[in-house]
Amino acid sequence: MKLLKLISLALLLALPAAAQVNDTYVIPAAANVPGAFATRWMTQFSVFNPQLDYALVVSVVYQPTGGGTGLEELIRVPANSVAYSDNILADLFDVNGTGSLFIATFPEDNPGVPNQVLDRSFLVTTNTYNNRSDGTYGQTIPGTWTGLQDIDTDGISAIAHGIRNVSALGWRTNIGAVNLGRCSVTMFVTVFDVNGNTKLNRAPFQVPPLGHMQDRLPIEVDRASLEFFIDDPCANDANKSAVVFPYVSTIDQLSGDPAYQTPMLLASAKTLFGKKAIDPQSLGRKIDITTARSVRETVKRLGFAALVVEGDGYRITR
Repeated sequence: MKLLKLISLALLLALPAAAQVNDTYVIPAAANVPGAFATRWMTQFSVFNPQLDYALVVSVVYQPTGGGTGLEELIRVPANSVAYSDNILADLFDVNGTGSLFIATFPEDNPGVPNQVLDRSFLVTTNTYNNRSDGTYGQTIPGTWTGLQDIDTDGISAIAHGIRNVSALGWRTNIGAVNLGRCSVTMFVTVFDVNGNTKLNRAPFQVPPLGHMQDRLPIEVDRASLEFFIDDPCANDANKSAVVFPYVSTIDQLSGDPAYQTPMLLASAKTLFGKKAIDPQSLGRKIDITTARSVRETVKRLGFAALVVEGDGYRITR
């Protein structure tokens, strides 16, 4: 399926500064694992509390690859300060593995803070990198909050382009996704070559409920485009329906240098200009505190992390 109208939520309009922060984020990929060619993949993590007058208690949930029970730790980030880790899965959860992170501020964790999104807003970003004896290479994976839903009910897919997956040239591309719904969903991937020819049509990948998946792109192509769309068997159940965050990671295997893409939302003209007018900024599913509570219901809550003052910063530890 090739949809017609490309909509980038980030680039569509110049949004006010307040719209750039949120109280709920997803980091689609995080790691603490050995890699090929003597590399070690780890995820640096940075959370910034922009509030000038009060600390924020920030919930960080690790959702493992393949599904399973998530883990939650709380971080009390001082006012106008940054808390950081050079290996968040190890420092916060004592985990060797891969998965995704869900980060939010809850009103019940922040008594005395006005119960408004802006008052509980913060910023988060990560860098998943490999640590070699001759240096490091990394890919910035920022927090995001708008994902895909079932294609038949939502009419929206997502696309990434310029994808390289050619073993002879040293390029390897992985695709992945995190699913915040209560049912396993199928993520279909269609691959177009540089000239627009369909090279792979609707290849299915299973994304577990409240879990993360990552796999190798199953076809070799160079400078290709990929289209992602979701089939959710629970699309008609508001309590179980999915919101899915796909991503693409391409690695130069000769150097270990990776590049990360968040696919842009793609909508058909029918979706945009049907009988009911649609605000393009409303496309996709924006996660919120209701989504965060749904995730929190399923996790093992570990308590509060500690912050160690190092120099002028706050390093996260257990």
